Amino acid sequence: MSIRRAAIWSFASQYASFVIQFATSVIISRYYLLPADVGLFSIALAAAMVVAIFQDMGISRFVTGQPEMREEHLRDYAAVAVGLGWGIAALVAAGAVPLARFYGEAGLAKVMLIIAGSYALFPFSIVPSAMLTRALDFRRLFQANAGSALAGAVVAIATAANGAGPAALAWGMVAATLARLILVMAAYPVLPRRPASLEIVKPMLGFGGSSFVISLSGAVGMRCQDLIVGRMLGVSATGLFTRASALAGQLTTLMVGAINSVFYPAFAKKRDAGEDLAAPYLHLIACNTGITWAAAIGLALAAEPVVHLLYGPNWADVAPLLRWTALAELFFVAMPLQMDVPILLGRIKPLVWINLLDTFITVVILVVASFWGLEAAAIGRILTGAIWLAIYASYIPRLVGIRYSALGTAYLKSAAVALAAGAPLALSRWMSGAGAEMGFISLLGLSLAGVFCWLVALPLVRHPFWQELRLALSHMAKLRTTQA
Repeated sequence: MSIRRAAIWSFASQYASFVIQFATSVIISRYYLLPADVGLFSIALAAAMVVAIFQDMGISRFVTGQPEMREEHLRDYAAVAVGLGWGIAALVAAGAVPLARFYGEAGLAKVMLIIAGSYALFPFSIVPSAMLTRALDFRRLFQANAGSALAGAVVAIATAANGAGPAALAWGMVAATLARLILVMAAYPVLPRRPASLEIVKPMLGFGGSSFVISLSGAVGMRCQDLIVGRMLGVSATGLFTRASALAGQLTTLMVGAINSVFYPAFAKKRDAGEDLAAPYLHLIACNTGITWAAAIGLALAAEPVVHLLYGPNWADVAPLLRWTALAELFFVAMPLQMDVPILLGRIKPLVWINLLDTFITVVILVVASFWGLEAAAIGRILTGAIWLAIYASYIPRLVGIRYSALGTAYLKSAAVALAAGAPLALSRWMSGAGAEMGFISLLGLSLAGVFCWLVALPLVRHPFWQELRLALSHMAKLRTTQA
């Protein structure tokens, strides 16, 4: 499958999964769960995910990115994945009661035990999914992702409607994991077997050692946020903070997650062919920022009406947090594949130290900011993002061979189109001061006006994303002509 065709399927997968998961979160939050319920689940999931970084141990990256892969060893790799996964599930289950006591929330134990069940199923799908990614078979990955998201949504909503509370989200996880396992196994079956020799899995374990440190650091940096906020500010505050962070993060995933998932195996193929990565990586940066910066600014400007229309008055306190977390995404999307590119180029050891520094700074800023309250914790995300970008921008461009002048030009063009996109909403707020009371029609009209301004600005500044849009429209026109 070609890179652009893979990207189309990856986009479809990303959008389908997003729509299903987003609709589920809106329905459950608006009609069934309160911020404290979501906060309780978020704390349980965060604690479980910190432990669950052992589950993959770099197996996915190893299978996807190796120049040569002997398929007869896949079942051995799968056995290692399952062994690690079951150990993790046992640890999560064992930590259920102590975690509940630590936070003083008895309901945490039940949620943790259900999450442990999903972790016992997950490792069976690691190697099949990695092989589908390696083959750029994003059509079957679309089926797995969309199917699992739908299964999880149905179960989560049904159990929430029956009064399961926070456990509804955990049961949705179990259903989604089971559905994904069935679908990827049907597409690329890999049954685990006991490795005949340590030599077979030794290269994978050696790769996984350094990758594990990176995964651990990343898990602590990402998931400790809910744990810190929950301990310092309470369960309800965690629910609000999680919802704001999730909305901003979902926006990023929706805009560029599909592109990034395709580029990792594509870069691996270019590396194996001895091709230069500087030009395509700079193009990826420009496309990431060109589309996501515009959307993030729009979300920050429309935070109050978005929260009010989606979640209702019970979640009104999410709006000021969303404004800051959306702006923080401007930094976090500006250096894509910051982990994957160094790994592909064999620079995993320096990456370990850089990632540890990034994680340390993230934790310190959040702890300090939380002393001033929940909104201060959200504002701290902007400072964290700025330092994060400074760290990786000082390393990745030099590693790939991108000149900083070219990187600066890409950022300036993306900033220009982002400001153009946000102009209608900013002007409306300045003139009318409308906030949460803004109606759906008004918000839709201003958003469409922002998209129009963005489309006009793209060719004016000669943004690289304009080329991608023209190619996509040309491809669609050819398809219509062929079908006619």
